[in-house]
This record gives sequence, C-alpha cells and structure tokens, in this order.
Amino acid sequence: MRMKVVTLLSICVMLSCGPVIAAIDFRGYDDDLMRDLDKTIKYFEPDITAKNADAARDDAAVLQEGFKYTETFFAKNGAEDAVKISREGTQRIADALKFVEQNDFESAAAEAREATRLCKSCHDLYKKTIAR
Repeated sequence: MRMKVVTLLSICVMLSCGPVIAAIDFRGYDDDLMRDLDKTIKYFEPDITAKNADAARDDAAVLQEGFKYTETFFAKNGAEDAVKISREGTQRIADALKFVEQNDFESAAAEAREATRLCKSCHDLYKKTIAR
C-alpha cells in the first residue's frame, strides 16, 4: 500500500511540473549565447587543470554572463528551479576563479565540475523544451 502511495505522489509531482515548463515562452531566448556557454563549459575545467589561468578567466567571464542571463530569463518566466541553478552556477564560477587566483587549481577544477553538473541539470529540465 505504501509503495502505491509513493508512486501516486511521484506521478502527481511530475505532472505538476509539466505545466510550469510548458508555460515558458522561449521565443526571446538567446540561443547563440547558450551555444557559446555549451562550448565554453567544456573547456573551463581542462583550462584550469592545465593551469592556464588566463584561459580560465576568459571562460569564467563567458560563463558568468550566461548564468546571469539565464537567471534573469527564468526569473521573468517564474521558473524558480532554473533561477536557483543559475545563482548556484554563478557562485561556483566565482569560487573557481577565486581558487585560480590562489593557484589552487585542484579546488578550482572541483568547482568547475560542479558548474558543469549544474548546466546539465538545467538542460535536463529545459533543453528539450527549447529545442527547435
């Protein structure tokens, strides 16, 4: 009986999330910026691991801009989960940069991996919705 209740509750939660995602209007979304972010996030950790501080700073600037853009975009559309992901991503990039400046590349790389994980978590929720 308990398993049926848990399953039913899970289904209700999933169904209640659908309308929020479907209600977001992606027509004004900056697809070019997102492609730049997708490319940049793939180089961020390798640049840090290679101790290439200049490239990591350049990557971080692009990623910070992207996380701020997505935070603003999703806040306007009432998608608090994406806003939270964007804010955490902004913080992870800032922390990674702080570690780069301290020449602590191992900690910076760990933060970069977390930023990448955050990107993926948002894509899992929204990328299918914005695919054209």
